[in-house]
Formats: sequence, C-alpha cells, structure tokens
Amino acid sequence: MVTTSSNITKSGLDNGLEQNVGPINGSLWNAWRQRVEAVRDLRFSLDGAVVENDLVQIPETSCDNVAERDFLPTQGDLDAAGYTIKEAVALSRSTIPGQRALALHLLASVLHKALHNIYLNPVGSTLVNNNKVDSAVDWEALWAFALGPEPELILSLRMSLDDNHNSVVLASAKAIQCILSCDLNENFFDFLEKTSIDAKDTYTAPIFQSKREIDVGFLHGGYWKYSAKPSNILLCGDDIVEDETEGMQTIQDDIVVAGQILLQIEPAAPLEECMISILIAIARHSPMCANVIMQCQRLVQTVVHRFTANNNVGVYPSKIKSVCLLKVLAQSDRKNCGQFIENGIFQAMTWHLYQITYFLEQWLKLGRENCKLSSALMVEQLHFWEVCIQNGYGVSYFSNIFPALCLWLNPPTIEKLVENNVLSEYAAISEEAYLVLESLARTLPNFYSQKCLSDRIAEGADDNMETWSWSHVGPMVDLAMKWISFKSSLIDSQNGMKGNSVFCDKSFSPFLWVYSAVMHMLSRVLERVIPEDTIGLQEDGGHMPCLPDFVPKVGLEIIRNGFLSFECVNSAEYGTNWAGCSSFIEQLCSSRQQSEFETSLASVCCLHGFFQVFIFINNLIQLAKAGVCNPSQVHNFSQEENILARGILMESLFELRCVFSIFSKFVASEWHFMQSVEVFGRGGPAPEVGLGWGSSGGGFWSKTDLLAQTDARLLSQLLEIFQIVSIKVLPLTDERTFTLQMIHSALGLCLIAGPRDKVIVEKALDVMLQVPMFKYLDLCIQRFIQGNGRMKLYGWEYKEDDYQFFSKTLASHFRNRWLSNKKTLKALSGDRTSKGSVSLETIPEDMDTSNVMCQDHSSTLLVMEWAYQRLPLPMHWFLSPISTLCDSKHAGLGRDCDIQNFLQDPSDILEVAKAGMFFLLGLEAISTFISEDVASPVQSVPLIWKLHSLSIILLIGMAVLEEEKSRDVYESLQELYGQLLDKTRSKRRPETILNMSINLLPETGKKCDVEFLRFETEIHESYSTFIDTLVEQYAAVSFGDLIYGRQVAKSKKFSFKSQLNMH
Repeated sequence: MVTTSSNITKSGLDNGLEQNVGPINGSLWNAWRQRVEAVRDLRFSLDGAVVENDLVQIPETSCDNVAERDFLPTQGDLDAAGYTIKEAVALSRSTIPGQRALALHLLASVLHKALHNIYLNPVGSTLVNNNKVDSAVDWEALWAFALGPEPELILSLRMSLDDNHNSVVLASAKAIQCILSCDLNENFFDFLEKTSIDAKDTYTAPIFQSKREIDVGFLHGGYWKYSAKPSNILLCGDDIVEDETEGMQTIQDDIVVAGQILLQIEPAAPLEECMISILIAIARHSPMCANVIMQCQRLVQTVVHRFTANNNVGVYPSKIKSVCLLKVLAQSDRKNCGQFIENGIFQAMTWHLYQITYFLEQWLKLGRENCKLSSALMVEQLHFWEVCIQNGYGVSYFSNIFPALCLWLNPPTIEKLVENNVLSEYAAISEEAYLVLESLARTLPNFYSQKCLSDRIAEGADDNMETWSWSHVGPMVDLAMKWISFKSSLIDSQNGMKGNSVFCDKSFSPFLWVYSAVMHMLSRVLERVIPEDTIGLQEDGGHMPCLPDFVPKVGLEIIRNGFLSFECVNSAEYGTNWAGCSSFIEQLCSSRQQSEFETSLASVCCLHGFFQVFIFINNLIQLAKAGVCNPSQVHNFSQEENILARGILMESLFELRCVFSIFSKFVASEWHFMQSVEVFGRGGPAPEVGLGWGSSGGGFWSKTDLLAQTDARLLSQLLEIFQIVSIKVLPLTDERTFTLQMIHSALGLCLIAGPRDKVIVEKALDVMLQVPMFKYLDLCIQRFIQGNGRMKLYGWEYKEDDYQFFSKTLASHFRNRWLSNKKTLKALSGDRTSKGSVSLETIPEDMDTSNVMCQDHSSTLLVMEWAYQRLPLPMHWFLSPISTLCDSKHAGLGRDCDIQNFLQDPSDILEVAKAGMFFLLGLEAISTFISEDVASPVQSVPLIWKLHSLSIILLIGMAVLEEEKSRDVYESLQELYGQLLDKTRSKRRPETILNMSINLLPETGKKCDVEFLRFETEIHESYSTFIDTLVEQYAAVSFGDLIYGRQVAKSKKFSFKSQLNMH
C-alpha cells in the first residue's frame, strides 16, 4: 500500500473537522515564512554540505589580505567556517577571478544538493518538513531563500555570464543549469516520451490558480494562470536584439543573448553543453520563451552550424542536446517545424539517420562508449523526426531513411548485446523507431477511404499535410509480428512459462519499452482500418467489404504466443507470483507490482498498448465476422480461430477483471498524491510543474505522479473495454459489485488526471453518467435509506426519463464547469509601479491574463499549457452542481461579488441542482458499501464543504425545496450530514477535543488550537458575510420552512463558533 503524508484520510469525518493545522495567528504561510528565515544563517562547504562551526577550526589570518584567506565571510562571525548563501553571492562579485569561480561553484553545489534532497522527499511532504536524506536541513526552505530576492543570486549569475574568464562563466552556467533543473527535467521528459500514450508535453512555467468566487460556491479548482507576465519574457512586436530595446530586456532574454554570444565564440565543450541545456530549459518554460529563442535567428543558426561543422569529430553530448533543442522548438509551434524543414535544418541535423548499418557486428565494433553516444543521438534524431511527422511534415523522408532502420526494427541476437553490454542502447533505438512508425500510422488515410479527410489532419494543419501510404504498412506489420513471436525466446523457458524470464532481470527491462512501442504502432494501424461510419454500418446490418489479411494474423499470433489467458483464473493470486503466471499480461501485472519505477512504468505502457490492440482486433473481427464466415465454416476453425471469432475480449473476460481489480487498487492508493501538491497558492513552494521550482518530490511532475497518471490511463482503458464487453454475463450479485467498483474507480480517475489527461476525465464521466449507472445509484439510495432507519422513505420513484435527464444535464454541467478552457479576452492591464524608465509589472490573483498571453493554441498541438484550464480537479469537484450559481460555461469568471448578479436564470441552476443532489446522494450511498480499507474520494471530502454546498443552493430561493422529489433528496442529504456531524461530536468529549486539538508545530515548537469547523479559513475569509446573506434570504422567502431553517441554523451556529475560536 502506498503511503502519503497528506492530510487526506479514508474518512471525511476527521478530515472535515480538523485539518490545515497552522500557527495561532495565521495560516500555513506564516509557518513557511519562518522556515525560510531559519535557513538564512546556514553555512556551507565547497561541496554544498552544511558546515557545523564547532567542528571546524580555521587558522588565524589577517582580514585585510583577502588573497591569503580561504574564507571570506561578509556577515556574522568572521572566523566561522564555510559561507552563507549571501556571503557566497557577495564573493561571486569579487575582483579576483578565482574567488568568483569558487563562490559560483559553491552556490552550484548547494543548489544541486538542495534539488537532490527535495526530489527525494515524498510528494506532498512540504507541510511535514520530512527530508528523506538529510533531516537536519530544510532543503525546500533553503531553495526558496536562495532563489528569493534577498541574496540577489539571479542578478549575480547574470553578471557572471559577461565575465571574461571562462572558468567563471562555466561556473555560472552550471549554477543556472541547476536552478532550471535541466537534468532532472529532461530525465522526466524522457520517461514521458517513452510512454507513447499521449503525444503532448507540458510547459514548465510557474503557475497559480485564480482565487475562489461566490459564483462557484467558493469551490477550489479555478483556472491556472502564469505567475509572470509575458512582457517579463518578451516585448511583444519587438526583436530582442535591437538596440532600442536593450534597456528593457528581461533576465531570460539576456540568457538567450548571452547564449548566442558564447556559442559564436566557440566555447569549450563543457560550456557549450551547459548553454544548450539552459536554452532547452528556457524553451520548455512557456510558448513565449520558445518564441524568444526562435526570434533570435542567429542563435538557431549558430547551433546548427556548430553541429554540422564537427561532423567528422564524432558524437559528443552537445550534439545530442542541439538536436533536442530543435525538437523542443518544433514541438512548441508547428510553424517552427515548417521553417526547419524548408530551411534544410532538419536534414542537416538528422543526416546520421541515413547511414546504413547492415549488421549488428558492424555497430558493436564502435565500442560501448561510442555505441552509447550514437544511440542517444539517433534516439533524439528519430524523436525530432517524430515531432515533424506529428506536425504534418517529413513523411516523405520515410523511403530514404527506412533502409537504415531495418536493423533496429528486427529482433536482435540477445547474447551479443549482453556480451557487449549495449542491450539498453539497442533497445532505445528500436523503441524510438517504432514510435516513429506509430506517428506515420497516424497520418494514414482510412483503409476504406480514397482520400485523406480533414478530421484526420491535426488541428491547425494546412491542406498540404503529408500522409503515409498503405503500401508501406504490410512490411511494417510483418516486422512487428516478429517481435510478438520473439517474446517466447525472451520469456518462456523450454518447458513453458515457469518464471525463468529475462524480464526478471532489470537489465532486460528496456525491451518492455520496445514491446510498448510495437503495440502502439499496431494499434494505430488497426485504428485506421476501422470504417469511419461504424455505427451506421452496424445499424444497417452490413459488414466490411474486405478485412486486411494482417488483422486476423496479428490476433492469432497474440493468442498463440500466450499473451492472454482464456481460462478462469484465481483473482486472489493473480499477478502475485511471476513463476505462476499463465500469460504475458499477468507477468506484466506482476512486474508492475514488484519492480522499481522504470520497469513498473514500462509494464503499464505495455499493457496499455496490448489492450489497445485487443480492442481494435475485437471490433474489426466482430464487424467482419458476418462476411468472412458462416455457421458451416465454424467447425473447421482451430481453437485460436474460434477464440478470435467469438471475441478476444469476451473470451478473456476473467483475466481482464483481474487486471481491473489490480489497477483500481493502485488508483485508489495514488489519487492522494495529486491532491496534496497545491497547498500555498501563490506563496511558498510553487504548486506547478517543473522539478526546479521547489516542489517536494518534484510536485506534479514527480515520478510518483507520472506512474499514477499512467495507471489511471490504463484503468480508463479497461473501463472502455467493459463498455464494449457486456458484464451482464456475470451473476446479478457480481454484476452489481463490479458496477460499484467501476463508479468508485471512475471517481479516483477524476482526481488523478492532469492537464494532459482531459480524456481520462471525459471517459470517467462517460462511465458514471450513463443511464444504467443512475439506475444503479437509485437502487443504492433505496438500500441506504432503508438501512439507515432515521431517514424518511420516499413515496415516489424515478422514471427512465428522469435518469436520461440527469445524465444529459450533469454531462453538460461537468464538461462546461471543469473541462472547458478559458476563452475570455477581457482587456485588463497589470499594476504598474514606475521607477525611472523601467516598469515593474505584477499579476493580481484576480486578473485575467488571457489577453496578454493570447495566441493560436491550435499551433501548439504537441505541448500543453497549464494555464487557461482547471485540471487537476479538486477533491470536492462533484459538489459543483449544487454550488454553482451561474452558467457553467462562465463559472469562475465573475468579478462582482453581488450574488444577485449571478442568478441570471435560476431555472437552469435549479435543474442542475436537482440532478446534482441525486448524484451526490447516490455517491454517498455507494461509499457506505465500499470496504473500509479502501480510501473513498467521496468520504475523504471534508464535511464542512458538504454542509456549505447545501447552504449555497438556498441562495436561489425556495425553488429547490418546493418540488417534492428534490425536497426529499435535500432532506436526506441534510439528515446524513447531520448524523455524521453528531457522530463525530459524540466521539469527542470536551477534554478529548482539547487534547486532540493541541498540536506541536515542528517549525516553532509552539502549540496551536484547531477550530471545530473552519468556515472562515477553509472556505472564505468573509464567510460571515455569506451567512448574513443566507439569513436575509431565509427571512425574505422561506415563510418559516423547517428544512431551510435547519440549514440556516447549522451554518450560523458553527460559523459563529469558528469566529469565536479565531478570536
């Protein structure tokens, strides 16, 4: 079971009453400020380690002669050992070059050690200050202080880039490289690219969420915004190299210009590698930063020139990074990719791909180090080509490059690779080659169509987008099938599957990535075979005119090589013992549960590719079955052919359910991580992507979250499979149990999905909002009310039309409320504080920045921005139907706090609220039937938010209580939350509450009280104003309604207690 240090608990009772413990006078921000201030006086040695003053004796020297001193303190004790951050920054401005280089080296070491320790911290451990490696140092606070305004580190680093001593410039570049966490970020991007599940990367710019508004009931989950104004990056409409803009450039602009100058003077290899790494990090920051680099044309030309000028020297790291830089620029904007193709830059940077290696021995003669470098370069070049293909360019190069790829597309001789210790390098090239083929398969016209239709072209592409030819597909499928057969030599022993698999050895796990790429390539090809009008074809009772021969061949090869089990399996032991696995799918599940990160991630990606292939083969065979066979032919089929004809998914239903059970447990234990990252808003550790911004464990971009999101995608795919394969073949009890698991899993998926995973939320909503699911929720509500004893039984029942209305209403609401992108172009300007000729600009939290960041988002097809969208969802997202007081499309965009301005059409709000209350009561009901050892997303939502949501909907008046059904549902929710509140209060006697509410803060050692219900701190600081409005509404429209009055009384009572505790 995965553990987490967040405040989320399995039960919403405790979490609803006691959380976010902080100092008496303030919130988490004060505690964080104290932590940052505490690291100001820490002293460090040259290797970045903290120095204890009482352990180091410094010889007496004269303070006047700095040339004779190894240490140059500028504050505090002059004889203290080591340097503080501020002292090191001051020393970096010394008149002695050696001291400048030494100080910068020290700063880079400190930052590197801090980043390393932060990365090893558990995700979401910021609050508990749990340093995994060195518990004596608060590395997150140290990182924040070093990059803050007080030490002026950034300014010193920028000045050092202009130094005339190469050692100083190199030390400065290494420090900047560490600040931007270039290596860690690139390592993460490498894993992201390997998954091949989603082609989109994500920008790393710091972001924050807009503040909560009354029109959305103060719910969390506002639109994300950039922390920096775009004018801090690039002056719109101006060229950054023009003299008249020199005085208004930003630090990042200066780094780009400095990089251009340094590369033009032919720096040493280490400095060149550092500068290109920094440029890559800047290009990954945001669309504006990528645009900065592209507008500096001489910089791009210099990078290409230095790459091509050293063709005879061999492969070295800066060449690899140069290709990576152009790849990132091509990803950021399709126009950049077009320029690289038209100007011949792509051909110049990928000429190695045309060099044919005929035999494996020819490559092995290069030696291990050269094989390693050539492999890394080829992988980057292939990925550069893949990006161009995804943008609609470079497809025509296939015929010329394919001969050079033949060696890598075929299964190798394992013994030779192991003997030369280059198995990983070979597998990396093979994997990327098949990912290129997958991208080519995306451009295929439909197999039954004679033209490339517009919906097959990437959004933003022009009419001249290149397409691949079906004449090339057959040989590629044959090569892929060799890998399917090759599995037996990798995994099966001579006596069958007895667990003697080379995949048990970590060194062979790279081949899992190859199988993942092969399967994803096959799935893309099969996808292009499915007729475009499949629904119409089924309704008309027709069948496909002809089925390509490779479709049944692939299916039969998969069945014959034991990829799936078609027998009943023991679900309790499934995937727990590699030696007892009955199929390759089970072995991959075992590998996911028992292996380290990379092997686990590769196993999940393999499973995703396999299931995608299974889905398409199953659908194609079923569509074509009427045309390819008749009852008299069935008797002549082999066992494998009969399985294929009956349906590969239906025949493996038992194994699919076992896989679903395993990954539903993974998701249930992982969604906490995504909910524990964004804590401080705009202050403290930045709650955004990018390891270098100080987020514990890497924040949203930790390996933990990447694996969780990959698990979620696989579980989402399994939910899609069970929509294809009817579970009605199961006994009624098993069917209802499985339906409960599907809904619970879908809720977990919604909490894991990030900006790249919008499709996961859409599929989860499709599962939960189906009419049969509402029927099941209704059944659970009836069982729950009957078993409660204190709730009133309903004298009415819902009809089919009601379920359909709920499904349609909530589907529209949730998509508009949570999945829509911000499109408003309201012209607002930032606050400007003038000082001389320089304007310092900031972004208020309630400012709409879409006007200044507006650009053609369709051109950034391959890269996602965190800004302008809401994912990941807050834990209480399902409360939005009864907490939103305006049209869902405009939720969170209001700026006027007058509540009446939001009630444009109360009738629409009422209909959404009715559906939302039924959905909420159904979720509460099914959460009581879930095992206690499984964390429920519904029960983990603090009770305070549920009580508050029942109050919010009353602002529209008595309408929700006037209709019988909605009134009874509202009363049931009110009674349920009242029971939970009473149950929690009864468990805490006054003295027990006092003892449990005293918490010791690790940062200060002080005690603080926990309020009973924190309306003011949890929901909104002016919550008393909201309560006053609710009371006035009750007096004006309720006519003494009992249910309305009970809700007002509860809100008023506990809000008043909260205010007393605060004072």
